[in-house]
Amino acid sequence: MISVPPGVSSVERRPAWYRRRRRWIGIIGWEFLHAALWIPSIPLLIPVILLFHLTVPLRASLERIVARRIGVEAPSGRKKGERKTPWLLARVAHVEFWRQDLPLCLGGLALTTASFFISGFFGALAVTSILAPFMASPEAPITLHLGIQEVTVTEPQNAWPLVPAGLVSLIPAFGALLGFGILRLLLVEALSGERKRQRLEQLTAEVGHLTASRATLMDAFEAERTRIERDLHDGAQQDLVALTMSLGGLRLAAESLPDDEATTTSRTALLKGIDTAQDRAETALRDLRETVRGIRPAVLSERGLAPALKDLTGRAPLPTSIVVDAEEADLAQISQPVATVVYFAVAEALTNAAKHARAESATITLRCTGTGLSTVVTDEGRGGADPERENATGLRGMAQRVESIGGRLKVSSPEGAGTRLTITAPLTPPWGTDDPEDDREREQPGQAP
Repeated sequence: MISVPPGVSSVERRPAWYRRRRRWIGIIGWEFLHAALWIPSIPLLIPVILLFHLTVPLRASLERIVARRIGVEAPSGRKKGERKTPWLLARVAHVEFWRQDLPLCLGGLALTTASFFISGFFGALAVTSILAPFMASPEAPITLHLGIQEVTVTEPQNAWPLVPAGLVSLIPAFGALLGFGILRLLLVEALSGERKRQRLEQLTAEVGHLTASRATLMDAFEAERTRIERDLHDGAQQDLVALTMSLGGLRLAAESLPDDEATTTSRTALLKGIDTAQDRAETALRDLRETVRGIRPAVLSERGLAPALKDLTGRAPLPTSIVVDAEEADLAQISQPVATVVYFAVAEALTNAAKHARAESATITLRCTGTGLSTVVTDEGRGGADPERENATGLRGMAQRVESIGGRLKVSSPEGAGTRLTITAPLTPPWGTDDPEDDREREQPGQAP
């Protein structure tokens, strides 16, 4: 199947063999042969039916050979190097015989029958009309049945007006042959080889490539997230802690200075400056810790999803309770990518509940089994959340992140009745490793990603 770029005309969308008018002569000739052999082939129906396990694949192969000559993609289905006789004898035992060869023969028989009667009628009318001046005589009059009218010609000079009508009759005759021939080729193309299986294999390979690419991107994203978290935790955060401790030491040293009139004013100004600097350092440290927690909370990496969600309830923008219905062994199987996506989805849901839904409280329910997990966030806000809305970019982004790990986000938010977000996900994403402990150990702070 070939994709067609936008703007391509309908004529260009047709198969190449269909667009080549010089091939139409071959199509008409092949269809004329089918129609001409229709009556002579009737006595052969009984042996054909008795030997259908051989005659059907033979007839189908002949149709495909001629179709390939015309330019149609019609593979025989026989593997390269496979001998014809064993393939022919064993064809009836394959599903392609019943799904492709037999329908092709039956459909071809129906087309041949229709082609014989329609093109045969106009062809006989055309031939008789054209030859009437040379054949008509009083001893052998020619009678033509033109619908409800019957014309009898006894003199050659009276038959010449029939010649133009005969020439005109050739148009529907050849048109019928061409039309049925094209239908036959389309039927052969649709019922030939293993095109569906080949297309399925191609699509499977493309999906595998896309899955591998997504896995690479997700792994790179997780590794970069871990590196940034580690650098901030081990670098800037430690420097700020050391700075606040140094400022505290300086304050103690300043307070121990002699208390006399000469130094009182300077000491007071110095203490005020130290306090201001320490306040700024502590504020920067708090902001940095929030940033690190926003990248990935340490509790999520070290203890897993359930403790991280419990920690999140204490820092949520609204009163939040949590219910965990899972065994410790099942919780331990949750891989780090899944835990990260679910954690931040829940955090965003709580923020939306406080900011947009104006809810007074929320509840988190975490269920986990050996096959997957389910996380439900409910609130009693004003509802009305709809991912299909134009401005609901947050919900759509959340759904995309959940889908990236093989999960699904379901939103139920009737107007005035609160919101219920249900996140279902596998314990390990489809592109992840089989052992989630490997991912967790690989992403521990202080280790190389």
